[in-house]
Amino acid sequence: MTRVLVAAPGENAELREPDVARSAGRVSAPLITCLLVAVLAQLPVLRPGWFYYADDSATQVLPMWYHLGQQVRNGIWPPVLDPDLLMGGNVAAETLFGVWSPFNALVWVGVSLAGDVGIAGIVVRTFALVAVALGCYLLCREYGAARWSASALATALPLTGSLLHFDAAKWPAALLAFVWVPLVWLAARRMVRGRTNAFWVFVLGALAVTAGNPYALLGVCVVLAALLVEAGLQRRWAGVSRLVLVSAAIGAVVPLVYLPLVRTAHTTWRTTSGGVHDSGALAPHLDDLLNLSMPTYVPAIPGVGVPAVYFCWFAVPLAFWCDWSVVRRRWRELAGPLTIAVVYLLVALGPSEVWMFRWPLRVVHYGYLALAVVLAVVLAAGLRLDRPRARGAATVAFLLLAVHFSAVRSPGSVALGRAVLIAALIGLLIAAALAVYRARGTGPLVVVLQVGTALTFCAQCLWFIGGGADLQYYFPSSPKQMRENYAERYEGRVLQIADTALNDRVPGDGSREMWRDMVMGNAFLLSDVDSVGSYTGIGFRAFTDVLCLGYDGSSCPAAYDALWRPPAGADVRLADLLLLDTVAVQHEIVPRPVVPEGWHLAERNPRISVMRRDEPASAGTGHLSWASPHLRVVSDVSDGPGTEGVDVRRTGGGAGRLVFARIAWPGYTAKWNGSEIPAHAGPAGLLEVALPEERPGPGRLELVWTPPGMRLGLAAAAGGAVLAAGVGIQQAVGRRREPAGAPR
Repeated sequence: MTRVLVAAPGENAELREPDVARSAGRVSAPLITCLLVAVLAQLPVLRPGWFYYADDSATQVLPMWYHLGQQVRNGIWPPVLDPDLLMGGNVAAETLFGVWSPFNALVWVGVSLAGDVGIAGIVVRTFALVAVALGCYLLCREYGAARWSASALATALPLTGSLLHFDAAKWPAALLAFVWVPLVWLAARRMVRGRTNAFWVFVLGALAVTAGNPYALLGVCVVLAALLVEAGLQRRWAGVSRLVLVSAAIGAVVPLVYLPLVRTAHTTWRTTSGGVHDSGALAPHLDDLLNLSMPTYVPAIPGVGVPAVYFCWFAVPLAFWCDWSVVRRRWRELAGPLTIAVVYLLVALGPSEVWMFRWPLRVVHYGYLALAVVLAVVLAAGLRLDRPRARGAATVAFLLLAVHFSAVRSPGSVALGRAVLIAALIGLLIAAALAVYRARGTGPLVVVLQVGTALTFCAQCLWFIGGGADLQYYFPSSPKQMRENYAERYEGRVLQIADTALNDRVPGDGSREMWRDMVMGNAFLLSDVDSVGSYTGIGFRAFTDVLCLGYDGSSCPAAYDALWRPPAGADVRLADLLLLDTVAVQHEIVPRPVVPEGWHLAERNPRISVMRRDEPASAGTGHLSWASPHLRVVSDVSDGPGTEGVDVRRTGGGAGRLVFARIAWPGYTAKWNGSEIPAHAGPAGLLEVALPEERPGPGRLELVWTPPGMRLGLAAAAGGAVLAAGVGIQQAVGRRREPAGAPR
C-alpha cells in the first residue's frame, strides 16, 4: 500500500532546522511556556493541606535551607559543619544540600529572608519547574523540533508524576539538582557542534555536580556518555575530543562533593561498600511505564497513591498518528536522546538499590526528558492522516486498556469513573487535535495540546492532591510563629524524646495537638531553640544507637533512661556530656517520666513533660562537657563551627581526657601546645581528646575540623577548571582561525 504523508497547508513535510532569524516567536514561545508552567505549578496549593510543605520538605529541607541561609548571611560559606546539630550537623557528608554550590547559597539566603518558609518553598519550586521547562524547550529546539512541539513537551515535563509528586513536593533539593541536567545536555551538544565554548559546559556541569544530588551526577554522566555516542556516529571527532576533556574536567569536581561522604561512611548508617538489593521500594514495573499517558493510573508500588509514572496525556495516543520515519532518517542525530531513554528505562526497571542509588522511581523523569526530545522532533515532522481507521482503532484500544489497568490497580467505582472520564476527555482532545491539524496545520495544534495538559493536570490536582497519605505536619512554617511557640518554653540545649509515628494513632483534629508542643527533624531550626535532634540521611551509629534516634530525630523509651546514666567509657551522665538544659518527653513514649536530681519539672500537659536543669550547662562559649579531675578549665572558646580552643591548667601529673559535646566525625585534628595528638570517638560517639602525661602547669588544646579529603577535592576541582579553561581557549583560538563559512 502506498504511504501518504499529509503535510500542513503551506508547509514542507520534511523536517527543517530551526530558523535562527530573530522573530516574535523566538521569544514569545518559550516565554508563554514558562508562564504556563508557573501558573500550573500553583494549582496544587489550592487543594487542602500543604502540598509543597509535607514529608521531608517540612522536616528536613526547608528548615535547613533557612538555617544555611542564616549562616551564609553571617559570613559562613561553605557551611560544612554545625556541631550544635550533632547527628545532622555534618552537612558536607550529607551532600544533599550542595554546600559548594553558589547557586544553592543564593536559594538559602532567599529562604532565610522570607517570613514564611512554606511560601518561600513554593516560590523556589515554581522557579525550578519553570527552569526545567525552559531547559527542555531549548533542548528540543537544539535537536530541530518546532517551537510548537517543543513548547508542548516542555510544558508537560515539569508536571510528570515522579518529578512533581516526589522531587518537587518532598525532595526539593533533588529538583534543584535536576534543573542543571537539560542545561548541561544543551550546552554540551552545542559545544560538540562548535556553537558553545567548552568552559561554559564545565561551569554548568560543575553546578550540577555541586548541587549534591547523586541522581543529577548520574544524569550528567549518562548525558555526556550519550553525546559521545551521538558525536561519534556523526564523525565529529574534534567535538568528541573536546567532550572527553570537558567530561574529565567535570569529573574532577566530584571528589570535592562526595569524598566527605565516602570517608565518613564507615561511622554512619549509609554504606558506600556497594551491593545490589531488590526490595521493590519505589520501583516501577514495565506495565506501569506503558501507562505513562494515563493521568489517573496509580502504579502498583507500595506506599504510592499518586500517578507517579505519568508523563503526558498525548505521548501515546498521538504517537499512533506520528510520522516515525523521521527517527529512521535522523537516527545518528537523535542517538543521544535515544541512548539516554534506553539507559533510564533499564535503570527504572532495575533493582531497587544499586550501590548508593535507591528507589528507581526517582530517575523516571530523567528518561522522560529524553523521551520529550524525541517526541518533540517527531511531532515537528507533522502528523499522518492516512489509514485513519487503523490509527483510530489503536488510539481507542490504548485508552480502553489504560482504563482497565487503572481500575485494576485502584479497584472501586470512584477510580473506574475517573479513568473513564479522563479517557473520554483524552479521546475528545485527540479528535480535536487531528481536526485542527487537518484544517490549520501544525501551528494551532499546540493550543489543543496545552489545553489538554492544563485540563488533565487540573483533574489530577482535584483527585490526587490534598487527601493522600503524605506525612502532614502542623507546626508553623513561619519562623516568627515558631519562636513564639517554642523559644520561651525550651531554654538552652534541648533534647526531645518523641516519635512521629505515634502521631498517626490520633484520629481527626487531635493529630494537630501534638505539634503544639514538639516538632520533628530540622524544624526547630526555624526557631531559636538549640535542639540536639535533627534530620539526617547518614547518622552516626555510636551516637544514635545510645539514644535510639531515627533519621528524623524520633526516639524510643530507652532513650530517657540512657540520659540519666553514664555511657560506656564515661563517669558522668549522658545528659551532662551533651550539655543538655531541657528535655521534652512525649507521654506516648514515657507516660510519667521521673525527674532526675539537679533538674525540675518546668511544664506538664496531657501530651508532654518538660524537664529543665536547675543550673544551665550550655551557657558557655564552647562545647567542652567534661574534663579529667586534675584538669582545671581556664577558658573554652569556639570561634567557628569547626574550631575550638581550650586553655587548661594541670593540678596533677598523668594523662588527661577531654570530652566535647560534638560528634566525633572523621576530619578532626587536635594540637596540644602545638603538637598533634589523637582525637577519637569517646563515650556515645562524642569527641574525646587524650592529653599526654605532663607536669602540672598550663596548656592549650586547639581543635580544627575540615571535611575529609577537602584539600584533594579543592585541588582536583581547580585542576578541572584549568583543564576546561584550556579547552575553551583552544576552541576560541581555533574558531578565529577558521575560514568564514567553514563547517564546525
